[in-house]
Amino acid sequence: MQITIRGHHLTVTPAIEENIRQKFELMTQHLDQVSSMQVKLTKDHQVDKRSKKGSENHIAEAIIRLPGIELFAQASADDMYASIKKMMEKIKKQLQRHRDMQTNFQPLEIQIT
Repeated sequence: MQITIRGHHLTVTPAIEENIRQKFELMTQHLDQVSSMQVKLTKDHQVDKRSKKGSENHIAEAIIRLPGIELFAQASADDMYASIKKMMEKIKKQLQRHRDMQTNFQPLEIQIT
């Protein structure tokens, strides 16, 4: 499994990278099908005119590739760690839904008469 982490208008620190890797490994420890994950961290430099600071300007996006399917999640917050946490929660829900669909899948029985 390959994890790619990149930053846009932001330097990815080792602490942020380790945080993402730990959360992802905990989330996928029971799922062997994940082939790759791409994470893009962005800092938007918009400034809110009233408060003079950026509002929810730290954005985290992730694409997870499984055989035959891609999962995507995006989240934003005032802090990068908070946006990563929100994004991981969204991905976790999607992975659980995918796993549930696979375990409950029953092939159709076609009878030819």
